[in-house]
Amino acid sequence: MIFNPCAAPPAMRRPARGVARAAVVLAAALGTAAAAAQPASADGPPARGLIVRLKDAVAHTQPDGPLAGARQREAAAAAAGRESQRWQRVIDESGLGGRSGKREPRLRPVGRDQQWLEFERPLLPREAAALRERLMSRPEVEWVEPNLRERRLQTALPNDPLFPLQWWLQPASGSNANAIEMRLRGVAGFQSAWPRSNQASVVVAVLDTGITAHPDLAGRVLPGYDFVSAVEYANDGNGRDSDPSDPGDYVTTADLSSPLFSGCVVENSSWHGTIIAGMVAARTDNGIGGAGMHWGASIVPVRVAGKCGADLSDIVDGMRWAAGLAVAGVPRNPYPARIVNISFGGSAACGPAYQTAIDELRAIGVVVVAAAGNEWAAQPSRPASCVSAVGVVGLNRDGFKTNYSNFGGEIARSGLATVAGDDAGGAWGSVLADSGLVSLINLGSTTPGDAGYARLYGTSFAAPQVAATLAHMLGLNPASSHDQLVQGLRQSARPHVTSPTMAECSDRNPGRCICTTATCGAGILDAERALILASGLVLPPLLPQVIDNAELDAALRLAPQDRPSNLVESGDSGGDGGGGAFGGFWLLALATAALTLRLLRPVRRR
Repeated sequence: MIFNPCAAPPAMRRPARGVARAAVVLAAALGTAAAAAQPASADGPPARGLIVRLKDAVAHTQPDGPLAGARQREAAAAAAGRESQRWQRVIDESGLGGRSGKREPRLRPVGRDQQWLEFERPLLPREAAALRERLMSRPEVEWVEPNLRERRLQTALPNDPLFPLQWWLQPASGSNANAIEMRLRGVAGFQSAWPRSNQASVVVAVLDTGITAHPDLAGRVLPGYDFVSAVEYANDGNGRDSDPSDPGDYVTTADLSSPLFSGCVVENSSWHGTIIAGMVAARTDNGIGGAGMHWGASIVPVRVAGKCGADLSDIVDGMRWAAGLAVAGVPRNPYPARIVNISFGGSAACGPAYQTAIDELRAIGVVVVAAAGNEWAAQPSRPASCVSAVGVVGLNRDGFKTNYSNFGGEIARSGLATVAGDDAGGAWGSVLADSGLVSLINLGSTTPGDAGYARLYGTSFAAPQVAATLAHMLGLNPASSHDQLVQGLRQSARPHVTSPTMAECSDRNPGRCICTTATCGAGILDAERALILASGLVLPPLLPQVIDNAELDAALRLAPQDRPSNLVESGDSGGDGGGGAFGGFWLLALATAALTLRLLRPVRRR
């Protein structure tokens, strides 16, 4: 069914009451026609409408299947009709009715029982706040949340020779006596875990920019879905459809002329979803490319992000669809996943839309893994900040926190940490930086090009390591519940490293720092120990490794700490953003004997 974007669906239309009052409300909340061209204010990003849930809300989908009788379907239809009238009453009595002189917001189903109120143009923060307050004054309304865009959680770094050094897959090892490149005290140790794994087929959903063709993913990608609803962001000529291919998420100067792109920057395509899929499930022992973490995993690509990030409403529906739940207007996922990886996020608080979806997924045994974010803030990005999500902090290869990773908050309750690549940022970058993580990539600057590989940095690339470990655990014990899986991850984690000279992480010391269970979760991800525990065996106790070496002494001579206190100057711009880009050396060809690199873009963090 095609909806008019400027009017409510037919079932929602009815004569508006209080016309004069509604006109005043809309004029105050949404401004005049001239205001439509007004750029977003500096106090936050614009919102593409509001996500609203009513109290005692009725689910969008009606009963189906052989057990759904005619009376049950009739009752559901009657309930849907009453719900439609209730929504129209809320719209009218909030002063947003269609006869106010402004167009009525379009209502679109989101999640199990919420509605996305889409207005003629993006809402400035103060407008969104005013409309939220007005809607919340209605006794029928349970909660209201701005529909903000989430960003990739990834950072940039200078590039070095890449492929033979997939150190992040190697066993945890090294001591202060080793050369810096031989210290792998922060890695998950997948190479040690592989002999314990049955490499069983496990489905992992990757909510991201979609997928591109790559020889190292041949036979590993299941049918997915494209949930990017806005044509302007989708870049594929339409909204939601069954094709999760990534057409590119590049942003042009022409794009920035639209208020929809307020806060965005000109950038090349990221191929972010292909990277994450490759880290989890790249083919191994096929004579080309690099190894993946799980040799039997299958990826369900769920495209939720296009140009300039992802809408919260699209992410929520993508999460539910990935887990096999019903989403209005979309066929059910025939390959439901028990593991959902989200490497996008925003700086706002978790919010009820995310939390409701995560709670629904937890109830059916699905684990949501989320990147902590890259603003060196003492609060993770959402959805890593949500209850029951497994937030993942990024570590340097030697086990301390990277210069950029967020930490703290809900991570202490359900999260943990693993390597993410530590770039040259911060005062200590030239001394303590590592060489980044290698994953497959597409070489196109804007539209898809040849397949290739790259060095990468960001908490985006820590999260899929946890997702792959969960896949190994499920392969050994498919009956594991959500809580058993999360507890297994945390109980099997190695202790965080300690140091007599590097200070612990805090708002006053947010750069490279020593993690604790309060700031970076239960410990350092250990894939082998997680599989030992999943097999029902007893784990041997471990003592923390101590960081005390010449490189750290040299870093301390450069500056007393890696980054200044957040209490003085925040590293976060305050937008609903998060994560950045990957650095720019790329493999020219797959079939060459020697790995040849070329620089595609300058080093930058976003």
